[in-house]
Amino acid sequence: MVKLFFGNRSFALLFLPVIIGLFGVLNFFFQHHNVQEQLTFGFWGNMHNQAHWLYQVSAFVLILINAIMINNIFNRNDFMDRNNYLASLLYVVLMSFFHSFYFISGAALAQTLLVLVVVQLFKLNQNEDGRKAVFNSALLFGLAASFYPVLLIGTPFLFWMIWVMRPFILRESLLAFTGFLIPLVYAGVYGMFAGIKVIREDFSSSAVEWNYYDFIVLVFLVSLLVIASISEVVGKIGTSSIRSKKLFRMILLLIAFLMTIAVIEFLVFDKIEGLGLLIFPFMFIIPYAFGIKTPRTFAIIMYYLIFLFAVGKFFIPFDSLGF
Repeated sequence: MVKLFFGNRSFALLFLPVIIGLFGVLNFFFQHHNVQEQLTFGFWGNMHNQAHWLYQVSAFVLILINAIMINNIFNRNDFMDRNNYLASLLYVVLMSFFHSFYFISGAALAQTLLVLVVVQLFKLNQNEDGRKAVFNSALLFGLAASFYPVLLIGTPFLFWMIWVMRPFILRESLLAFTGFLIPLVYAGVYGMFAGIKVIREDFSSSAVEWNYYDFIVLVFLVSLLVIASISEVVGKIGTSSIRSKKLFRMILLLIAFLMTIAVIEFLVFDKIEGLGLLIFPFMFIIPYAFGIKTPRTFAIIMYYLIFLFAVGKFFIPFDSLGF
């Protein structure tokens, strides 16, 4: 499986729906990730989860779209010397540990919107007019924050990422601020007419799941892959163009921002689903653990351990063993 996605074979993407479907079927029969009675969409209010199948299919479609977009960003911006499709495979398998993989939520929508934010930010260039991309990225970020309000804490990171690619230009900054506010104003007006009362708990629209042992194992294995990728990433940055260095800097800022969100969500809302947001930016780092020309044995072993654990958790859930 790794070798198929490691090479420049775009048809490998056809296997993504199969993998997503596998996890969907397993969860249908074993219910490792349970249906939430109420779906939370941040400032847009809550919704009773009556059409379970529709919300599940929507979540699977979002995961597939995210995986393809992430891999497209990775290849189009030459993060590696030649195209490969590992980012999409790794994203799907790692996200299978999270509730938002199986059921739609404000957090799931926010992640898709954050991917679109990065698509816009990566269009920025030092010497070209960036007003359209700046406005669009801020608009999408504001929409993501309306679905997942805890993201509002990271608003300074949005402007920081813009200024990584562009010099400070007052007109562009005002456009970004305007674009950011528009979705929040619309959400506020909608909430006012719909009689929506936003309480503290609504600022985190991720699911309440406490599969701590799953996440402990996942964080450990992913950390090993990140450590294994560091030397290749440093080497890549050292030989990259100025633009590529800025792209890596933006990714590191995004990791720092989303890690902050995950910590705050854990401390304030007692949730660990926020870690799912970190999977996205790490897809621009972890593929380097597999090497450049031929896949490395250590990374392959780590991948299959993660995959086996992702599937095995349905049959032998660690949290039910009383460890």
